[in-house]
Amino acid sequence: MKELIKFARKIYCRLAGYAVLRLKDRALAPRFHISTNIEAEKILEKDNEEELLELFLGEINPGDTVFDIGANIGLYTLPAALKLRGTGSVHAFEPVPLWFQRLRENIQANRFNSMSNVFTYNIGLSDKNEMCNLVMKGVQGSGMGSITTNYPNQPDKDKTVVIPVQLYRGDDFLLEKGIPGPNIVKIDVEGVELAVLRGLEKSLQYSGCRFILCEVHPALMTGAHEEVQKLLKKYGFHCQTSEQRRSEYHILAKRTFCK
Repeated sequence: MKELIKFARKIYCRLAGYAVLRLKDRALAPRFHISTNIEAEKILEKDNEEELLELFLGEINPGDTVFDIGANIGLYTLPAALKLRGTGSVHAFEPVPLWFQRLRENIQANRFNSMSNVFTYNIGLSDKNEMCNLVMKGVQGSGMGSITTNYPNQPDKDKTVVIPVQLYRGDDFLLEKGIPGPNIVKIDVEGVELAVLRGLEKSLQYSGCRFILCEVHPALMTGAHEEVQKLLKKYGFHCQTSEQRRSEYHILAKRTFCK
């Protein structure tokens, strides 16, 4: 019966053309455009990250600067903006034009724009400035895409497409654009975690940066996944690791001691 209800909800969202993200805090209920079953499932099921999303939002205080690196269609960006209630700012980085367009549409649907506190960038953050090929599943909103050389070895190679994306060294980009150092950071970059962290070395060592939620993809990384936690500790964070989910896990890094 549960599966039947889930299926019916997805069909309803497809027909209605939108879905509302439901969280514990009822004030955090952004709308998302829906055009595929994958998009509907991502919002209705919170991308199977409800606990992590709630933890992330719980770390946000009024006036914070929040980074969503690998924003996709805005699952973290939109509720973070609502949590700030017009204070501080959210900066969402998404290099894939397809997903960036949907992110922008979702922001506009919730009447957010750069005149308030949400800023979007159609780029990827890394440890160098370069154009790079990103291999992705040919499905909008799936979130499955990577620039790592390991990604083409994943299943369903015949269903992938390759698109060029622009990468910038994080610290340099923030300086150029006058973006303040972050207080709260979410990173979901499908195997490029180390490059993102290295490129943001100065910004993440900023004393006001309190919390980082980093998804780690060992199967996609070209280096040792243990290096992610080592680097975060070098930057002054205490780390807690979540249980592994499929082939990935999450690191919750806090500048203050966390059990």
